[in-house]
Amino acid sequence: MNQYLSSASLKSLAKGQLLGKYGILTGILAMHILCTVPVSFSLSPLSGASTLLYCAASYVISLLSGFFIAGESFVYLKLACSQRPVLNDLFCCLTQGGAKAVKVLRIQSILAGISVLCTLPYTYIGNSLMKSILNAEPSFDVFPFDPALFLAYTILLVVGSAVDIFFTLLFSQIYYLMFDFPEYSESQLFKMSMQLIKGNKARLFYIELSFLPLMILCVMSCGIGFLWLFPYMEATYANFYLDLIRKQSAVRK
Repeated sequence: MNQYLSSASLKSLAKGQLLGKYGILTGILAMHILCTVPVSFSLSPLSGASTLLYCAASYVISLLSGFFIAGESFVYLKLACSQRPVLNDLFCCLTQGGAKAVKVLRIQSILAGISVLCTLPYTYIGNSLMKSILNAEPSFDVFPFDPALFLAYTILLVVGSAVDIFFTLLFSQIYYLMFDFPEYSESQLFKMSMQLIKGNKARLFYIELSFLPLMILCVMSCGIGFLWLFPYMEATYANFYLDLIRKQSAVRK
């Protein structure tokens, strides 16, 4: 009987693969940050503006970030397959021809659209709630906001976040699959990601949650620890994908 690797086993594999490669992986992470964080910060002035304008800008930024998300998937897939990644791998979707770039844009347009649709309701209510708080007269006798509005915001936040997480897990393997099966269309990749992760979404979610204590420590280190943690997490996820592929191949045999 083919058993999936445990979270500890996947992390152990990742640690071994990362030895001697932290220099290049830290450089790749730094390049990703330099290319995306300044653009993300440009959203801040829009947060108090129109909700639709803010969500539209978020969609465009998420769409463009797909190139870097896919590039990092390629980097860590190479690492998990005992190949040494290079800095240019981060931009592979932009340098390997227009067909690959178009495929990434089509995939990311759907992923970004799902995320925006999940966040739009509570973002709209949240903006209304913030305006009511800012416009309220200071008083110790009443809440500075409408309790019904706050309840609606809380419900939409919980439901929207849960749905967003579900779809994120459902399509979490799509960029790995894109590089392993370049001949597949976008619709085939979405279907294969759903089939591959079937019965393993909770397992992946558990692996993600297991990094929370380390994330807290990284925050306490003023973020410096993320230069070590992020490659560790991504290498673990790439090994998770390979574990799924191997088990599926074994079942077919």
